[in-house]
Amino acid sequence: MDRNEFLAELHVDIENIVLEEGYFISKENERNEYVYVIESGFCSFYRDNHISGFLSDGDMIGIFDILDGEKSTMTIQTLTTVTALRFPKTGAIARMINTPQKSYYFYSRLQRYQQQFIDKSIILTLSANERLTKCLNLIANTHGKSVGRAIMLPKVFTIDIIADYAEIQSERMHYLYKKMIQTGRIKNLDGQLFIIIDN
Repeated sequence: MDRNEFLAELHVDIENIVLEEGYFISKENERNEYVYVIESGFCSFYRDNHISGFLSDGDMIGIFDILDGEKSTMTIQTLTTVTALRFPKTGAIARMINTPQKSYYFYSRLQRYQQQFIDKSIILTLSANERLTKCLNLIANTHGKSVGRAIMLPKVFTIDIIADYAEIQSERMHYLYKKMIQTGRIKNLDGQLFIIIDN
């Protein structure tokens, strides 16, 4: 089942919306009344003021807190202008899981987000240098584009955003970043980061 089939079978009123950069789609411990499906752009989701992961094309927002009226377990903010489909959450989650095909589609999305939390938790046990390397690899593998012997990261992934995601203090991050540039592990071409693939 693809996304369009999934949405068509929900029988909900879907609205096309555009959200500006910096918009809070949901806030931790507040109720979110809608489900969003990202068509383009990037969002971050975080808890306790640290980025836990990223959402982009095809990802769904509002399905972390499954029950109608349940408070959100995380804050989700747009990192770029985001175009999305939006529909009321009331009753929609129940319809998402009422057939095997729809429930598989729904839970596969939910599982992807949970995996990001698990990956991040494991990474946080490592040294700052290892955390940075692992975080860059995760971002590259999920959101990057292969260009020869490198993976190009979308420009939205700035050094500050990567530092927040890896939970590395700014001063330490800039030291590690310069070291990775010097060793050729990453390249910065006009603000565009490239992760160099090992031979």
